[in-house]
Amino acid sequence: MKDVLIIDELNQLRAVSDPFRVQLLYHLGREPMTGQQLAEKMDLSRSKIHYHLQELEKNGIIEVVRREEKNGILQKFYSPIAKAIIPSEDLLSFSGAPQLTKKDYHFEGNAESLQRFLEGIDRLYEELNGQGADGDKASYEVKIQWAERSTVKAAD
Repeated sequence: MKDVLIIDELNQLRAVSDPFRVQLLYHLGREPMTGQQLAEKMDLSRSKIHYHLQELEKNGIIEVVRREEKNGILQKFYSPIAKAIIPSEDLLSFSGAPQLTKKDYHFEGNAESLQRFLEGIDRLYEELNGQGADGDKASYEVKIQWAERSTVKAAD
C-alpha cells in the first residue's frame, strides 16, 4: 500500500466525497475485506456495498489485494491503494485563484466516532459555505488518512 494517493481527477474526488464510501474506506484501511464481509459488518445489502466498491475501484481508490475461492465462489478482498488520499492542488485551482487557508482536523476512534466526525464536518461546511472573501465562495481541501495506531507504554 502506498503512503499517499494524490487524486487529480474530479471523478476520483467525487468517489471519495461520499460519507458512506469514507466509512467503507475506514473498514478496508483496517484490514482487507470482501463485499460480503463489509455487508455483514455494516448490516447492509451486498448490492449496495458492491456498487460502492465498484465505484471506488473504477476510480483507482481501492484495489483487489487477494482472491480466494470459497465453495466455488471467487471472493475478492479489497484494500485502499494508499494510507492517505489528498486532492491535487491543481485539481480545483483556476486562474487567479487565491491561496487557501489550511486547517487540520482529525479523529481517532471507531466507526461511530468517524460518523460523528463526518457529521461535524458537514455542519462546519454548512456554516462556512459562501463565506469567502468579497462574497466569493469559500475553498476547501480534504485529506483522508488511515492509520492504525498502537499503544506504546512507557518503561518504568
